[in-house]
Amino acid sequence: MASHDFGDDVFLAPAQGGSLATVTLPMLEDFLSDCEVVHRPPAARRTFRWFAAVSHEQVASTAPSDLDDARLLFVCRLGMAGTLLRDRPRAFALALADGGEHVGPALADVADRLLVIRQQDRFSYFIFLVQSYFMRLLLWEGELDRIALRHGTLAEALDASAPVMRNFMFVTDNEFNLVARTSAIEPPDALHRRLVETGCLSPQMIEEKRFHLPEKAFYEKEPSAITPYARLSHPLYLSHTYFGSLSMSCHAAPLTEGLKDLFCILIRHVMPLCEQQWRSQVKLNIPHYFFFEKLLDHEPVSCEYVDTQREMAGLAADAQYKLVVLEVDEGADPEKAGRAVRAAGRLNGGDVHCFAYRAEVLALCYAPPSDCRLAHRRTLDELEEHVSGPLGIDCGVSEIFEGIENLDLAYRQAKIALGLRQTIRLQLSAAEDADRGAYLFGDALMYFLVDPAEKDERFMRFCFSHTVVEKIHAEDVANNTNYLALFWHYLNSGRNATAVASRLHLHRNTVLYHIEKIQRRFDFDLALPGARERMLLDFKAFFLTEGSDSVERAIVGARSPEQES
Repeated sequence: MASHDFGDDVFLAPAQGGSLATVTLPMLEDFLSDCEVVHRPPAARRTFRWFAAVSHEQVASTAPSDLDDARLLFVCRLGMAGTLLRDRPRAFALALADGGEHVGPALADVADRLLVIRQQDRFSYFIFLVQSYFMRLLLWEGELDRIALRHGTLAEALDASAPVMRNFMFVTDNEFNLVARTSAIEPPDALHRRLVETGCLSPQMIEEKRFHLPEKAFYEKEPSAITPYARLSHPLYLSHTYFGSLSMSCHAAPLTEGLKDLFCILIRHVMPLCEQQWRSQVKLNIPHYFFFEKLLDHEPVSCEYVDTQREMAGLAADAQYKLVVLEVDEGADPEKAGRAVRAAGRLNGGDVHCFAYRAEVLALCYAPPSDCRLAHRRTLDELEEHVSGPLGIDCGVSEIFEGIENLDLAYRQAKIALGLRQTIRLQLSAAEDADRGAYLFGDALMYFLVDPAEKDERFMRFCFSHTVVEKIHAEDVANNTNYLALFWHYLNSGRNATAVASRLHLHRNTVLYHIEKIQRRFDFDLALPGARERMLLDFKAFFLTEGSDSVERAIVGARSPEQES
C-alpha cells in the first residue's frame, strides 16, 4: 500500500475568462505513451489550461489574456522551442523532433520545461490529435459541471467519466455502503461483483482502514489475492468530516500518475454532488445543523432569522445552554465517530442536539432556566459514564450560557479547555481526578487570563455573563437581602464561618446553613480548590463591573439573611 499527497494544482477551478481544459504533465505523457520520447524533463507538477500550436508559418501564439504563462503549453517543432520558451520563461513546450534531431547543449537552459517526442506523422495531424485530446477533456469537465448545476446524481457523474477513465468506479459512504457506481462498465472481478450484489464493501476491504487517510491522500493497492487488478481510492471530506470514498479498479486503464490526476479532476466535480446528498441526509437526521453551523462560522444572520430558527429547533427564548466538544481524531474510524454521537445523545437526559463539526462532535445541551440542571458536576459524571470513560474521547466543556447566538463563543471556550488539558491535569492531580477526560473552561479560565495574548472584548464579557455571583446579586437587589455579602466574606476569609458570623452579626450555624443552601442550589462544592478559585474570580469580575471594591458598597441598604426571615 502507498499513499501520496498531491498538490492543489489538479483541484483548481477553471481559470477566469472561460472554460478551459485541465491537462497535467503526467496526463500528457499518458496520452503520448505510444510515442518515442527523445527528452523527458525532471519530474515536476505542471498543469496546463491552454495549448498554442506554433508552426513555421505562424510564430505568434494566442492565449486568454488572464492565463498565467505557467499554464501555457506550446506545441512546436524542436527548432522553435528555445525561442518560444525564452520569450515565455514560465511556459512549457511539447516539441516534435525529426529523425536525426536531439536536445543539445543549446537547449540546456530550457530543458526542464521541454518534452520532446519523435515525429511520426505530419505536424498538422499531430496538432489535430493534441487539440482533440484537450477538447475531449474540456467536454468531459463541461458535462460534469452541467450535472452538478442541475443537481444530478453521483451515478451520472461516474457514467459521464467512464469514456475518459475506462475503469470501473464507485462511491461508498462513511458506513461502507455503496452509494453510486458506473453502470456503463461492469464490475471486473468477484470482489467488485460482490460489492454490487451486497451494496457494501467486503470485510477484506473494510479491514484496509482507508478512512484513516488525510484529506488529499491517495490509497493504492497493488494486485493481490482478492483481485488481480490495482485499485485506487481517495477519501471524500466535507467540512473536514469524512463523507466516504471514491474508488476505482484499474482493469482497463493502468494505474499511472496521469490516471491519478484524472481521478482528482473527477473528485473536484463530484464534491458538490456529495455535499448535495449529504445535505439531504442531514436535513432528516439533524434538521437544524445548518443553523448551528452558521452561528459557529460567524456568518451574518439577522435577529429575526435567529429567533425563527431557534423556535424551529424547539429552544425556548430563555433557555440555558452548555456546549460539549468531543474531540474525535481526524481520520478516525467512522464507527467510532458514530458511537460518539450516539453516546453524546444521552447527555442531559436527551435534551441535546448532537452533530459533527469539522473534526469533532458537538453536543449542545439545553434546559429551561435552572440553577443546577446544567451543573458541571452532573455533566462531568455523564461524560465519564457515556463518553470519556467507555470511548476514551477527550471532551471540552463550555460554561453555561444564555442566547443561542453566543454558540461560537461557547465553542471557543470548549476548545480553549481542550488546548489547556495538560495544564488542567497538573492542576487537578493533587486533589482531584486528573484523568477524567473532560475539561472545563472554568478550570482553564485563570490560565487564559494570565496569557499575555490580546483578549477579545466580546469573548471576555461572555466569560462572566452567567455566574452564580450575578444571579445572587440580582435576587438580593430584587428582595433587599444580603446573601452575596455572606457568600463573599465566607470565601474571602478562607471559609471561616465564625469570622463571617462575627462580621455580619449572625450565628455561625446560620452562615453554614446559607452557604450549604447556595451549594446545593447551584450544585457545586467549595471544598474543591477549583470551585473556590472560580467563585473568587467571578467576584473580582463583579466588583470590576460594579465599580466597587467591597460587597457592602455594591449592595447598599441590603438586609442580612436573618432580617429576611
